[in-house]
Amino acid sequence: MNRRVHVKRFHITIFFSMVLWVTPAAAQLQVGGLHLGLAGDLNAGYDGDISNTSGSDHGAAIGGDLNLHGYYYHPNFISFDAAPYYGRSQSNSSSGSISDSSGYTSNVAIFGGSHFPGSISFNQGFDSTGVFGIPGNTGLSTKENNKSFAAGWSLVFPGKPSLTFGFSSGSGTSSVLGSNEQSEGSSKSFSAHTGYSIAGFGLGAGYIHLNTNTTSTGFDDTTTTSNFLSSSSSSNNYLFSLSHRLPMSGSFAFGANRSDYTTSSGGGTNTGTSDNLNASFGINVKTFPISASVSYTDNLYGSIEEQLLSNGGSVLQTTISPTSRALLVNVSTSHMVFNRVFVTAFLNRQEEMIAGNSYGLTQYGANAAYNFARRLKGLTITLGVTDSASQVGNMGANLLSNVNYNRNFGRWEFSANYSYNQNVQTLLAIYTVSSMNYTAQVHRKMPHGFSLNLGGGGGRSGFEQTPGNAVNSESVNASISWGRFGLGGTYSETTGSQVLTASGLVSVPVPIATPNSMVNFNGSGYGFNASAIPIRNLSITATYNKSNSTTAGAALSSLNETDLINAFCTYRFRKISFNSGVTKFRQSISNTGSAPSVITSYYFGISRWFKFF
Repeated sequence: MNRRVHVKRFHITIFFSMVLWVTPAAAQLQVGGLHLGLAGDLNAGYDGDISNTSGSDHGAAIGGDLNLHGYYYHPNFISFDAAPYYGRSQSNSSSGSISDSSGYTSNVAIFGGSHFPGSISFNQGFDSTGVFGIPGNTGLSTKENNKSFAAGWSLVFPGKPSLTFGFSSGSGTSSVLGSNEQSEGSSKSFSAHTGYSIAGFGLGAGYIHLNTNTTSTGFDDTTTTSNFLSSSSSSNNYLFSLSHRLPMSGSFAFGANRSDYTTSSGGGTNTGTSDNLNASFGINVKTFPISASVSYTDNLYGSIEEQLLSNGGSVLQTTISPTSRALLVNVSTSHMVFNRVFVTAFLNRQEEMIAGNSYGLTQYGANAAYNFARRLKGLTITLGVTDSASQVGNMGANLLSNVNYNRNFGRWEFSANYSYNQNVQTLLAIYTVSSMNYTAQVHRKMPHGFSLNLGGGGGRSGFEQTPGNAVNSESVNASISWGRFGLGGTYSETTGSQVLTASGLVSVPVPIATPNSMVNFNGSGYGFNASAIPIRNLSITATYNKSNSTTAGAALSSLNETDLINAFCTYRFRKISFNSGVTKFRQSISNTGSAPSVITSYYFGISRWFKFF
């Protein structure tokens, strides 16, 4: 940075410093029919950073955020708000972090409460900090830019059909620090909806057009990875709904939609049409509420592909998908048997036809919850059994259990939860899905103002018929405090297999993801934190987090490590704060061809909250 820029920033800093000290608070500003309110924070100081990729930089720094709001003539005529921010990291601290982000959010409401209400919004962010998700740790830090625009307008007249139009557009870029990975995404949508009530019936219809595009260079320069992480889709959805009240406090609803779509990725292109019908009703027969629903789709592949693409995945087929239809019927009821026993019962039937082959599944079962009010105070147990049968015979009983316990023993406060669930689903095949989770937390108030917290938990989930397709996780945490001082620590570890998308690893939507998209991972992370308020209005915080992960798969294979140290000190005097902080960040990703990203930044200055008007 040259000297001229430094001098200019220094003069700006002196100006803002004067504003911080002398700006008085005033009442709301009114100019004719325009009513305005303005408040926010300004900070001025000195900062610097040292990076292994961009060298070092230091100088005077300014930043802050504002909140401008107001209306013209009347809040229901035109109202607006705008919130710009500069030189801040909104995601993790008020100042001095990995990236000093800038941007704004703004909204305008027009003719609210009239027959023609409308709204417009603009949002944009620069150099913000994000996360490329890897389960079991804090993930990989990213640098992001994004912007979005949305507008809507409605026509609402009593006794007449309503009409609502909407348009939205958004785009963004993201790069993982310490790698070559860069992602770009964009989307555009247009929607129109109408609604009307006649003779006790509620009628609705709508249209939605959506375009999405996602591209990523991947973590290396291989063609396979690059192609796999590129996808786009275009769809038109036509919607219809009907509802009506029924006797015995009941209701009925019916919906239908048709979607024609085109999806493409490195794996190929697919075009199709999907029709979906669904209906539901509910009534109360004395003390037995009964609900039922029916749904039908004539293209399972189409609905699953849209789900995968919405997460940044790839299409399932490179040619026209085979014929696939599904019908699902659900019936359930519940009843309070005794004072503390609540029972629910259900019956489900699923029918699928895929490429000329038929699959069927019938499930029925019941759950019972009991609250031990006296003998084991604080204990609640829920147990359930589900039996499943398909065209090949009975598949056996599936179990559901949930245990909650909350109890105080003197100065000890104890809470725990355990849950287990196993059920069967039929999405292009019959799969048994199981999940188990447990948590426990202990709090102890000790003499001389000490307080102790200990906790831990874990879980497992996956498809039983797919070997290795499961996710296991464990975590522990501990903290101790004494008056205005505190220490804490955490540790977590997760292993499993998930699908690679442009935003990270996500749970497998269905157990038929393409092999090239699956990534085996092992992630762990630990951290420590300390806080102190040694004197009134002075607070000091420090954190250290470290995460390690390994990923193995056709789409991503690497060793990853992230270290982050952050210390911050602030002293408040009325509306003024004296701040200082330091951040040290290091992130390395193997097999990327780029050096680890190492950033050290520091900051000290003053900030003031103000309300101009």
